Amino acid sequence: MRHAEALDGADDSTRPLSPHGFKQARELARFLKSAGIEFDAAYSSPLVRARETAESVVRVCGTAAPEDVKLVDALSIEASKRDFEGWARCLPELKHVLVVGHAPTLADRVRGMVGMPNPDSLRLPKAGLVCVEAVSGRGAALKFFVTPKLLGS
Repeated sequence: MRHAEALDGADDSTRPLSPHGFKQARELARFLKSAGIEFDAAYSSPLVRARETAESVVRVCGTAAPEDVKLVDALSIEASKRDFEGWARCLPELKHVLVVGHAPTLADRVRGMVGMPNPDSLRLPKAGLVCVEAVSGRGAALKFFVTPKLLGS
């Protein structure tokens, strides 16, 4: 998931979600909860807007506590593809994992996982969510893609 809308600010790392961003995160979380998706773990970029997005989603979904969101440098804007792949290889085998990051790197990582080399083939808007399913030894399969516009926000 890409973080929801944030306030403007001079220090990019400390920009919090806007009121609309909190609304986007809650609406997406309600969609996930109604679909019966429960997260076994939640990971976020250390930037405030990503952390607040992850905490908002797990708070509504009710399966993981907001304080259980793990901050991961490999999800930051500056992280390399190699950093991300190294982190992802070490994840425990879980059914549903929430990962919150940034554009354009998160969409780049997802496209790489599902074999979409064209950068225009997948773009994540703020509060956009892509669900992928790991396919043992072969990357991942795209399951669904949800945007705030689709949810009416």
